[in-house]
Parts: sequence; structure tokens; C-alpha cells
Amino acid sequence: MDKQKTQPTNTKATNEFKQNMLKVQDELNEGLKKGQHYAELMQVLTTTTDPEELLSATRQLASFEVDTAAVVFPKKFAASDYYLIFMSRLLELNGLTNQFRSVMTEAGGHPVIHHQWPGTEQTFRFEKNGEHLAYVEQTSHQIIFRLNLEKQTMSFDTETINNLYFLSGSETDSQSALKKQVASFIKFGQLLEKNYNFQVDFNMFDARNEKTYVFEGTGLDSSILDELFVSAAQNHYILYNADEFLGAFLRLKSNVMLTIFEMSASDHQWAMRVQDQEEQYSLFDVLKDYAFLNDWYVNNIGDLKLKMIL
Repeated sequence: MDKQKTQPTNTKATNEFKQNMLKVQDELNEGLKKGQHYAELMQVLTTTTDPEELLSATRQLASFEVDTAAVVFPKKFAASDYYLIFMSRLLELNGLTNQFRSVMTEAGGHPVIHHQWPGTEQTFRFEKNGEHLAYVEQTSHQIIFRLNLEKQTMSFDTETINNLYFLSGSETDSQSALKKQVASFIKFGQLLEKNYNFQVDFNMFDARNEKTYVFEGTGLDSSILDELFVSAAQNHYILYNADEFLGAFLRLKSNVMLTIFEMSASDHQWAMRVQDQEEQYSLFDVLKDYAFLNDWYVNNIGDLKLKMIL
């Protein structure tokens, strides 16, 4: 009698055990499938030559949760790393791999990627910055540019440009190396425009003739133009007063003209413009190519700070 009662109980327990085992097996299979999909996306990210596939894989990986309750993958990247790989690959597809180095280290058991720029002491990673990803110099914590892949925008940071390329950075890093670095950043922005229709604020790196470099503040003390007039004359250039607008212009080599002018009389908004026939020179190029202009800019960097438009 007791034996007959025990048999159904044992059968029920056995079935429950089997069901639990099958559930665990399903969870393991599901976890392994996610891992396989993750590996496939990583394969696309690191090998594709199609810009659209590259961006799609980056977006998917940035929000991909590869771990499950049943399967945890110890060797996985963070969102920052996918964006660094995306940037590296996009530049690589256009022949710019030798401008910087992608270095992989390990932290907390996870791989970590940095960009290192030869000839400088700078290393960069992407960091979350509100709704943007910020490309951040790791020693100074300065943001070079902000990137939003969903809204398709990129903007260079005025404060960082001033700090890294005109103030502290210029003392320790090679000027030629910094120019190559900036050229790569510009190329990256141009590729985002060309391949994905991004809206990019190149700030003072924009070499297009129609670009107006608007000052962050309003008004401009006449002493700032007076200082430029004297400095230009000492270097055998003439700062001419403009006849058709309030401001002045300077003719430089290679038919490059730098203009400083009041673009709006109502609110006394001032700006600069750089124009040349081939559209090869940006404000950054002009300031860096002429030491007296670089010094003038640094001396008045607070008044001449550019407004960010994105």
C-alpha cells in the first residue's frame, strides 16, 4: 500500500526535475544564441567595408546586453569601445590608419580600448555625456567633440580647442603632431557628413568660405583690433579698415583673407571669416600658421572665444 502511494509521488518529482533541467537548458541555449549574435555583430564591426553595415553594427552593439541570467561572458566590450572601433574603422576605410593607434588594455577583467596619438601625450576614450557620447582626452578630461548617432550630430568643443591646442597642450605636444590629429578629427566629421548625412559643427576647423566664426560674447573692444594692427605691422602685414562694414581685414599669403566684423549692429555680435580660393584654410590653420595671429588670439582668447552651434 505504501509502495503504491510513493510511486506517483516519485514520478511527479522526476517530471518536475526534468522540466527544471529543460528550462535551464533552454536558458543556456538562449544565452549561447545571444553570445553567437554578439560575436557576429563584432565580426561585422571589425571586418565590413560597407559604411552602412558599420554604423548599424555599432548602434546594435552599443545597446546590446549579451549576458543573461544563465550565461555571462567575461570578455566583452563597453559602449565606448564600440564607438572607438567605429571611428577607427571609418578612418581606416579611408586610408588614415597610420595617424593614430588603437590600444587594448584590460581593466576589471574586461578589455578596454584607447586611442593614442603619436607625437603627443594624449589618449582618448568615448564617455557618456548626457544624450551624447563625448570623445574625451583622458589626462585632462577635456572633450574634443560630442557625437550623437541617433540624432546624427557631431560638434567640436570650443573650450577644449582653446585649452588643448592654444594653451596647455601646445606646451608639451608637437605642433605637427597636433595638426595631424586635428586633420584626422576633421576627416572623421567629413566622413560622417558624406556617408550618413550628419550635421557637423566643425567650429574653427571648418575651412569652407561661407563659414562664419561667431564669437560667444557680444561687442568687441577696439583695443583688440588695435593690438592686431600693431602686431600685423611688426610682421609686415597691414590690417585694413573695412569701408562697407564695421570691422577690418588682413590679407595673408596664398590669397588668404582674414576678416573681423560686426555681423549684427542690433546686438553688436562680432565674428571672423577666413576665405581663400581653394577653401583649404580654416581659422585654426591661419592662427597656427602665423605666430603673431596665434599670440593675438591667445592674448584675447576670452573675447574671441567661438560660439558652438550644435
